[in-house]
Amino acid sequence: MSQLLCLLFISAFWLPLSTRAEAAPPAVPSIAVRMVHPDSLELDRKGKPVPEGYTPYVYEFRDRHGKMHRERLFLKDEPVITETEVERAGVDPGTPGHLNITLNTPGGRAMKTATSAMRLGHDRLAVVVQGKVNSAPVVQAILSNTFVISGLDKANEAENLAELLNRRAAAGKVASFTPRDLALYAVHPDSDRLVKEGTLSVPGYRLWSRPGAGERKNAEKEYLFLGNAPIVTGDYARSARPNLDYPGHLDIVWNEEAYRNLEQACAALRPGKDRMAVVLRGAILSTPVFHKMPSHATLIPVPDDDRRLDDLCTAINTQIPPLTEQQQRKAKEELAVYPVHPRSAELEQRFLPELRQGKTIHLKSGFRSVPYTRPDFPEPVPSWAFIRTESLIGPEDVRHAAREQDGTIGYSLLPQAWKKLRSFMDGSPEGTVAVAIVFQGKVYQLFKIRDSLLQMWGIPVITAIQPISAIYILTPEEERRMHREFLYYVFRDMLFPVSPWFFKNCVPFRTLGERKPFLMIDSGLERP
Repeated sequence: MSQLLCLLFISAFWLPLSTRAEAAPPAVPSIAVRMVHPDSLELDRKGKPVPEGYTPYVYEFRDRHGKMHRERLFLKDEPVITETEVERAGVDPGTPGHLNITLNTPGGRAMKTATSAMRLGHDRLAVVVQGKVNSAPVVQAILSNTFVISGLDKANEAENLAELLNRRAAAGKVASFTPRDLALYAVHPDSDRLVKEGTLSVPGYRLWSRPGAGERKNAEKEYLFLGNAPIVTGDYARSARPNLDYPGHLDIVWNEEAYRNLEQACAALRPGKDRMAVVLRGAILSTPVFHKMPSHATLIPVPDDDRRLDDLCTAINTQIPPLTEQQQRKAKEELAVYPVHPRSAELEQRFLPELRQGKTIHLKSGFRSVPYTRPDFPEPVPSWAFIRTESLIGPEDVRHAAREQDGTIGYSLLPQAWKKLRSFMDGSPEGTVAVAIVFQGKVYQLFKIRDSLLQMWGIPVITAIQPISAIYILTPEEERRMHREFLYYVFRDMLFPVSPWFFKNCVPFRTLGERKPFLMIDSGLERP
């Protein structure tokens, strides 16, 4: 009996200890960004002890010559961000092995705070994936809510990690907002005077109330006359993200219809005097003063906590649903890439009268004319291209299709597609060939593939060509926007170094690519 009691007494202490010893270790984050000790390499070279608050990691990487290197880095125990701050992850079809990460507002603010305190060009950040250092780049600029992870070269490693992060980011999220919950209304120019006079009804406007600015519970309410219908709602937004430079503000990119509505409404407003109202779920959040005419990208004050801002952005950014499996199969079947006649431009000019009459020109060599809209500045130009009837790339050459937030459809191609283009180019005596991207029977884009020759004493010693791994079918709005921005950067790169004064003072060049918010922040907030 005494032996049994002794055994029970010992087990009472041993069982809790054994349970504690066998407890599972804390889960390793899928992704974590950690600060590297500023003197990490020097401390390791001199054999110094591990600094307090840091943990040694082994970082293995290859240089551009393919030689393997190995470093011992001291990473800070407290990460800057982990997977819990990841809002969205996506694979870029054009750069295999790259993972684009978008952080939520707290994560972006943490990343910006950390990199702002670092010595640019000297200090490093380490990206740790599944407990292993993936990269440890030198910080060259202040980062915020987006960054890229590269070097994920294992089979489907980037795709699998993106799926894992997106699944965890979606877990626990509640669709607390819809895009329509956000709306912009015009405030009557004489709203304050009408309220003081006791006016209760104004044609075309409706009386709204909002809580007073005082801290007391029964603070006096503010009354405003807002237009009967909103100018725009979140349904017209193509994308939205919190602005880290202006806390409590959203950067919103509108579609063409919203831009026209805003431009028409703002034409009647007086800059610096009249106001607009930002309304969220029937509650007036802010009434910023109108300062400038609208553009496609605007800055809107939505003062609230970060969680609600992120939820609103998520609702706007996900209102264009991803392609289903059936839609992906259909999108693959609707894509084709055709060879373009090497003298297509000459043939277009030769047969231009017949083409303008709607006739289709068939050549004996197997090429035929097809109409397409060529992007140009300031307006697109109707054009024609002569393409061959047999396609180079078809549905069997597409790995997968995906739809972006702006409606653009991106195709990731298989290596066999690149081999087809390579062999087609090798068979062309010109060294430069053009191909046409056809989607749903319509030519969307013409582009040239060309050899890059390194000349040394007149002798080509290296022949290289960049693989084509992705094709993007842009919406007409997105195509015009990208064309305008491309021209802006070309003009800027050419003119600014030669004549900065001309570039800054010539209105067409100065405003061509300017991102000007039409709703500026209230005057009490410091501008960065």
